[in-house]
Amino acid sequence: MLTASLSFAANLVSYTATSNVSQKDADKKALEGVAMQIGAKVDSKMETRLSEKADGSIEKTTDSKKSVSTNVLVKGAKIVPGPKSNGLFQSTVTVDLDQLASKILLDLDQVKVQMKSKDSLIRLDMLDRDYRKMEADMIQLEKMADQYNDHLEALSFVQAVPKELRLETTMGELTEFLLSSMQTVKLDAEEKDGNLRVVVSDFAGPIANFPVALTQDGKNVAVAKTDAKGVVNFNLKKNKKLRPSGDLTVHADMNFKFVRQSALQNVNVSYGAKKTGVAYRLACKGAAAECGALQKFLTDAGLTIADQAGIPELSVTLEFSDKDNSLKTLTTSRATVKFSCADKELVDQPQGVGRDAEAAHVKAISKLSASRILETFATGK
Repeated sequence: MLTASLSFAANLVSYTATSNVSQKDADKKALEGVAMQIGAKVDSKMETRLSEKADGSIEKTTDSKKSVSTNVLVKGAKIVPGPKSNGLFQSTVTVDLDQLASKILLDLDQVKVQMKSKDSLIRLDMLDRDYRKMEADMIQLEKMADQYNDHLEALSFVQAVPKELRLETTMGELTEFLLSSMQTVKLDAEEKDGNLRVVVSDFAGPIANFPVALTQDGKNVAVAKTDAKGVVNFNLKKNKKLRPSGDLTVHADMNFKFVRQSALQNVNVSYGAKKTGVAYRLACKGAAAECGALQKFLTDAGLTIADQAGIPELSVTLEFSDKDNSLKTLTTSRATVKFSCADKELVDQPQGVGRDAEAAHVKAISKLSASRILETFATGK
C-alpha cells in the first residue's frame, strides 16, 4: 500500500510516501516520487508471470518495477523517516534544486579541468612516441568525456542546460593523430635458435616501450615491451616444450579499437622442432583419427616415423575416458597413452576438450609431453 503527498516551497521539491512493506521501500517510493516531479527518467517495466495452480487453473501475476535512471537524486536528496503508524512505514524526501544544480556545476568544472590536463599529457605522449601511454591516456580522456556528459544529463533534470556548457573536446583531433601514427607502425619478427626477435618501428624509427604480445590458439603466451632500440626477445624454449611445433601470432598489445581502426598488421611466425635423426616404425593401437594425430605429434616433436624394415618399432596404446557436460555440447576426455620400445616405456595422461569424443581425443593427444617423449625415445637406443 502506498500513499503520497507533494509540496513545493521556494525551489524545493518534497514528496512523502508510505508503504506497508518496509522503511526501505517507503524511502524508495519517496525518491521515485520526487524523481518524477523533477523530470528524472523513470523506467517502468511490466513483468507478467504465468503459473499453474494445484487445481490446474492458470494464475497471472503482474509486477510493476520502477527505477530512477540517474543517481542525481541520491546526491541531493534529504531522506527523513516518519513515524510508523497503523503498520505503515513513512518517508519524506526533500530536494533543494538550486543546491543540487550548484553541486553538479562544480562537478562539471572539475571534470573539464581534468580533461584539459589529460589533453596536455596526451600531446606529450605523442611527442615521445609513447604509444602505450598514449593509448591509456586516450581511454581515460574518453571516460572523462562520458563522465562530463553524465553530469550534464543530471543537470538537465533540475534546470535548463546553457549552450556554453555543452562539451567540446579535442578527442577527434587526438584520435586522428594516434591512428595516423599507428598506421606507420611495423612489426618484424624472426625465429632463431629458440628465440623470437621482434623489432617495432614507425615513421620516425624504432619505438621504445611498445607493448607486444604472442598469441597461440587464441591465447596470449607471452607479453613484453620493446627496449630503447625497439627490440624485444621472446624465449620460445618453454613454449616449444609444450608445443614442439606450431604457429605464433605477434601483435600489438593495445586496445583492439585503436588496432582495428589503424589496420595495424599482425605477424605470423611458424616454428618446428629440429629432427633428432631417430626413426621409428609406429605401431598404434587406436582409432584412425587418433593414431593419425599421434603420428603428426611425434613428427612435429622431431622423431621420424617411417614404414620400413630394419628400424625400431614404437608401440603405442591409446585409451580414453570420456565425459559429456550437462548440455552434451562438449566432451572432456582423459587419455592414457602407453609408449614402449624394447626395454623403454612411458605412460602419459593428457586431457582434452572437444565438441565430440573424437575431437576431445585429438586435443588430448596434442597435449602430450613432447619433452618426456624425446628424453625417453630420442636416443633410439
